This record gives sequence, structure tokens and C-alpha cells, in this order.
Amino acid sequence: MNLAKLVAIATLGLIQGCTFARTLIHNTADLDDHRIFSNRPVATAGEPSRLRRLARTPAFMAGLRVPDEHGILHDLDRHLEDTRTAAFVVMRDDRIIYERYFRGYDERSRLNSFSIAKSIVATLAGIAIGDGDLALDATVQTYRPDLAGTAYGTVTVERLLTMTSGVEDAPSYLPGRAQLYYGDDLHDVVARSVPSPTQEHAWRYSEADVQVLAFVLEAATGRTPSAYLAEKLWKPLGMESEALWALDREGGSEKAFCCISARARDFARFGLLQLDAGRWNGTQLVPEPWAARRVLHGIRTNDGYLHQHLWWTPPASQGDFYAYGHQGQYVYVNPASRTVIVKFSEAGPEDPIRMFRAIAASMQSPDHLAQIDRLVAEAGAVASR
Repeated sequence: MNLAKLVAIATLGLIQGCTFARTLIHNTADLDDHRIFSNRPVATAGEPSRLRRLARTPAFMAGLRVPDEHGILHDLDRHLEDTRTAAFVVMRDDRIIYERYFRGYDERSRLNSFSIAKSIVATLAGIAIGDGDLALDATVQTYRPDLAGTAYGTVTVERLLTMTSGVEDAPSYLPGRAQLYYGDDLHDVVARSVPSPTQEHAWRYSEADVQVLAFVLEAATGRTPSAYLAEKLWKPLGMESEALWALDREGGSEKAFCCISARARDFARFGLLQLDAGRWNGTQLVPEPWAARRVLHGIRTNDGYLHQHLWWTPPASQGDFYAYGHQGQYVYVNPASRTVIVKFSEAGPEDPIRMFRAIAASMQSPDHLAQIDRLVAEAGAVASR
């Protein structure tokens, strides 16, 4: 490395401090990043809710060939390996139809959700709105007077949830995502954000909007996001393991735009909640209109996807939708076939919707459903833990 580069790195290090050092050292975000951050636990209730397991993998799944984003067919297992998958779980209702782990991960592994956390935060916001603790038309400074006078002060809760705040990331040598992901003071990062000079309320995919939403949610509910998640979802859903929510520093704030690390089966339980429009074991945990994504208008992106309630609906909608993390993490929900698919990978950008839809379609075949029923009976409906 030449002297000029060394001087540049040293100068950036002095300017950006710990944030720059973390960015330089870790470089890329990983499924195991809970190991490099301080975390706050998300408590469980003790006894996990039961997921029924089959006696073995159904024959139709064992031999399934699935299309990639270009429509080329592949053996399912080989395709999962080629896309650097760590965990893959297919559910039909509360039955685990197919479950595979790769690359040294297993059913006990905690996996970083990345932006799936955004969909979880939006779900928590919907609960708080339903409880009367949070109002869509209230401004950030109503709940967080410490953010009055910043670019976010007069932004409404609704604009945070639709990512139309009209606010841009704080000026920095580092990208906004790096400032937030590796930063040790999230409040400072969002407080230094600036109004957009050209697009006042245009849609912009924003980590900071969700971080501010979590700051507002914490003030409105009087609980940290981790405690509120435990109370409203993690315990009622009977998650089988404590989750970890990464913090900006020891005892600090949750990285709300990302970084909930949990087991794949627990993310599947979260998907099952969405499958039943917020209802779980006869109890409406999330207001039905919110869980059905009927409260807020969605934004149609240039590539034809609908972004609504911080969830994604793919083009040519079949009623399916999904939560997405940028490294290849998905919680996919297909109500028509009663299917939930969890895929946690490290492949970078990919589009597995064709694969997900092929798997969901296979769940609607009468012959395949009969196979599943036989295997459930064989297993004696033994609970999975």
C-alpha cells in the first residue's frame, strides 16, 4: 500500500473514529454479526409453541426441481448450496415440510435477519397503533422532543413507515448504511441527517427512517424495542430461543433497521403469524387490517415491486409477500397455498421468487397434500422443538 493510501486511511480513521475502524476491520456484513456487536436479549416465554414434523421429507420435495430467477431449473438442494444458503425451512401451516441447513449451521444457530428486522419493527408499530400508543399523523418530535429541530423533527410516523420522510443520510466519508450499521451512536447519526434538496417526499429506501421509527416506538410504549418485541411477539408466539438484537454500543440503542439474530424456525413462526393476518392460536396479536397491509398505501418501485408496511409484494402478485434482508434473507408468505418459506443466505442480491412460488404451488397438489398427511400420521404428530 502506498504512502498516500496510508495517509488517507489514517485521516478517515481520525475523522470517523470507531465507526470507520469497524467498517475497515469487518468490511462486509455477515449472518454471524451478533458476535461483533453488543446485544440486548429478546426473552422467550419458556415452553416453545409446537411445530409438527414429518416422519421424513416428502418424496415430491426430495425430487423437486426449482427455477432460478432466469427460469432455469435446478435440483433444490444444489440450488440452495449454490446460493450460499445457511438455513432453509418450508412450512405448510404449522407443519415443517422441508428443513435443511448448510455450511456448518443448524437448527440452533442464530442468524442475522438484516432488513427482515424492518418488517418486524413495522409489525410492532402496527400493534402500538392498535393499542392507541402511537398515532400515524403524529410527528417525531411529539414523542422525541430531543429530535425537534433536526430534519426528522416534523416528519410524521406515517412517512417513516412508508419511507417518504424526505430526509437524506448525514454527510460523511462513509455511506449512510455503514454509519448506521457500524456506528456507535445511532441517535447522533439520525440527528445529523439533512432534508432532501430535491425530493421532499419521494420514496427512498432508508435505514434511518426505520431507526427513527424505533426511537419513536420506544418513547411511545415506554419499552426498549427488544422488551416490546418480547412482550408483543416473541413470548406470545412461543419462540423456541431467545433472540439477540444488536446495539450501537454496550447498553445503547437497538439497530432497528437490521440485526435481530434468531433461529430459522422462529422466523418461520413470525411468517405463520402473517399467514393468518396477525392471528395466533385464536388470539389477534396484530390488528388484522395492519397485518393484511391495508392501512398504508404502498409504493411501486421501478422494478415493479410493491413496498408496503415495510414488506415487499412481487410483481404479478399471487397474494404472496415477503420480508427481505439484503444478503439473501427471506421470510416468504403465500396465503393461497398456506406456505411460509424461510431462506437465510449470503449470496448477495438474488431473486428467488420463482423458486418460492414453485414450492408454494407444489403444496396445492392433492397428491402432495396426501403425502404430507400420511407422513404426519406416521410421525404421530411429534412436536418439533
